Amino acid sequence: MKRALVVSALAAAGVLAFAAPAAAHSSLNSTNPTDGATITTPISDVKLRFNEPVDGRFSTVAVNGPGGVSYSTGKLTVTDTEVSQPVKPLKAGKYDVAWRVVSADGHPISGTFTFTADVLAAPAAVPGDPEPSDGPVKPVKKEKEDSYAASGWLWWAAGGGALLAIGALVFVLLRGRSKVAA
Repeated sequence: MKRALVVSALAAAGVLAFAAPAAAHSSLNSTNPTDGATITTPISDVKLRFNEPVDGRFSTVAVNGPGGVSYSTGKLTVTDTEVSQPVKPLKAGKYDVAWRVVSADGHPISGTFTFTADVLAAPAAVPGDPEPSDGPVKPVKKEKEDSYAASGWLWWAAGGGALLAIGALVFVLLRGRSKVAA
């Protein structure tokens, strides 16, 4: 009876050790400009809104325009659920936005969207303003969850717990055999 209780407890510990951690990651709710939109008035930034607050550390938003030229400028800002990336004055053409943010739970998520600028009403460039010259940024595919790198220690802890449970089980079984043999 005692052995059955010990074996049951160790089996339960093993199952719990390999249970996946709960994951409720942030998701993108909306963008401004919206995906696929054509804008006709100048903008000063690209905004992304998420379903829950995101962590600004390690977060990026890259806005690439015609010819793969980067139009992102300055630091992005994060206020609760909104991420804002300032942009240089846009030229007419298609723009790719690649983003990566860190969810409140520590997991990174990323995605892309596009918009087109038809900036006929845009103000003329001021002489002496530098042309966007940052190199192209490789866009990321549609929203996806990145690896569980932030919670990798959980897997090590679960594996260690499982090894301890197996070791205890072997000890109990071998100890029980030695008493029966005596």
